Amino acid sequence: MSVAGKWIVAVGVALVVSGCQSVPQGSATAPAAQLGGTVPSSTDDRQVVRADAQAADLRVFLADVQPRPGWAEISLKPKGVLYVQTAPVISRSDLIGIQSATDQSGGGILILALNDEGLRKLHAATAANPGLRLALVVGHTMLAAPGYAAPIREKQLAFGVGSRRNAEIAARAVAGVGSASPPDF
Repeated sequence: MSVAGKWIVAVGVALVVSGCQSVPQGSATAPAAQLGGTVPSSTDDRQVVRADAQAADLRVFLADVQPRPGWAEISLKPKGVLYVQTAPVISRSDLIGIQSATDQSGGGILILALNDEGLRKLHAATAANPGLRLALVVGHTMLAAPGYAAPIREKQLAFGVGSRRNAEIAARAVAGVGSASPPDF
């Protein structure tokens, strides 16, 4: 399985993802146990996500490379466009934990552990919108926007985020662990 007021809302989404990097075309989201044959190795203990004003925000939006009515058009750097639904499917409040890991080639993976409500919302959104992407935004930066082929049914969701350092920083920032203010990737 491959894995992975509207103007005000649209402007807010645009500001949130304005620091985007180009979206990897081959990425996929998957349950942490099914990372395309690669087994993640933990680089940090799983962080519990607590209510913490100092923690970085995390949101996951539906996204597509094709225009959709009411979705915000986001220019990607260095080139490309992604169309993002203006309301997140899940947010930090839908998490019970977050973990950084690496795949067998040393790439960074951010693993989100969802609560029951988060899984319900994610499953409903991916079942109603097959074959799109899930745009992961931490703080003000889109870290990944992998595609998915089937409705997501697992409580653990893994995103390739480039480097091991990206995964570690994002996990600690979302969990509210470490520095007094979350980093802006």
